[in-house]
Amino acid sequence: MDSLKKQGTLAFGTRLRRLVERMDRDVLALYRAAGERFEPRWYAVFTTLRDSGPLTVGELAVRLGITHAAVSQVRTALEREGLILSKADPEDGRRQRLLLSAKGQRTATRLAPLWTAIAQAADELLREGAPTLMAQLDGLDQALDRRGLRARAGERLGLDTSNDTGDSDEDA
Repeated sequence: MDSLKKQGTLAFGTRLRRLVERMDRDVLALYRAAGERFEPRWYAVFTTLRDSGPLTVGELAVRLGITHAAVSQVRTALEREGLILSKADPEDGRRQRLLLSAKGQRTATRLAPLWTAIAQAADELLREGAPTLMAQLDGLDQALDRRGLRARAGERLGLDTSNDTGDSDEDA
């Protein structure tokens, strides 16, 4: 038996990361089979810029619900690949706004059919193995927004977690 399954909810986060890693490996293999240098971890930042850019790193972090540091790491990789550009914010020259480059726009167009196929395959997987998972993830997000795991466990341990909002820079 899988040792993580035996640990139950104690290994909840580890099991979620394992599922994400398995899916990311498959998606990466699809990108490579299609001759693309794109990385699964770039998807959310890249498509948000495609759909809503130009945006600052901070704006992206808020929209995606991830840390500024996580967005900055992806930004660096996307700039290195020539997929995005940084331009001075016209309202505040100290800030940079990120947007897709011409190469990024061509890449988005080229990857659209691949992303459609991935979404269809993910829909099939969910129908087969976890038909209510997306709604349940929404519920879990909402429960964490109301009170995070740190506060819930901290209370049981008598720890002061009064400033806990449910957010954490860890695992971002």
